[in-house]
Amino acid sequence: MTTRKQQLEYLAKLMEKIDIAMLTTVGQGGYLVSRPLSTQAASFDGERVWFFTEADSPKVAEIRRHPRINVAYSSKDANTYLSAAGDARINRDQALIDRFWNDALKAFFPKGPQDPNLVLIEVALRTVEYWDGPGTWIGKAVTFAIASVTGNDDVMAENRIVDVATGRSRKPPGSDRPGAGARSRTAKAPARKAIGKRGAGKPVKPAKAAKKAKTAVKPGPRKQTGRKTAKKAATAKRAVRTR
Repeated sequence: MTTRKQQLEYLAKLMEKIDIAMLTTVGQGGYLVSRPLSTQAASFDGERVWFFTEADSPKVAEIRRHPRINVAYSSKDANTYLSAAGDARINRDQALIDRFWNDALKAFFPKGPQDPNLVLIEVALRTVEYWDGPGTWIGKAVTFAIASVTGNDDVMAENRIVDVATGRSRKPPGSDRPGAGARSRTAKAPARKAIGKRGAGKPVKPAKAAKKAKTAVKPGPRKQTGRKTAKKAATAKRAVRTR
């Protein structure tokens, strides 16, 4: 059984493959706004992720108004995707800024880690949903072939939701195969009711209803045509002659 530590280390490994994350906040009028942030300025310790940003940026004000955010990671080459939901806050702890600082950030913060406009976005994660599939074209081709033959598209990528607090993972809601679910929920056709005085209001099985309908109407006399009609006329003519 996978422990919480192993599960969170796995998530950290998935995040390390991806350079850019999309941070989604609630903007003006309640509309969602997403912005790219470099994961080079982020570190996942199993509970939180960190991002550098400007203190006067709109996303800082939005986080203060609505702290619930989402961080999305996407790597087409690695075939890895993550959606992390959590609560964000602005952190000015200089010790943490010095810890996460790297010289590549000087392009955005020329004054260095002591820049007064430099702050950290601290995101306490609650859940992380991930999709992780084969990264090589050979692996993708093999899994696609298996999914085509077996009809099971779950082999294309592993899709789980991880609760960060407990480390427990589960399948996302609605992950059941639509074909099987549709078959299991399909209702049987309702029994037809017989028409008439005797069977009015009583449910009748389709087979019995068909049998009753077949026997209810008696076939009338057939119209004789062709050779049978000519033969009958000749017989009647001979009978007149013999009289």
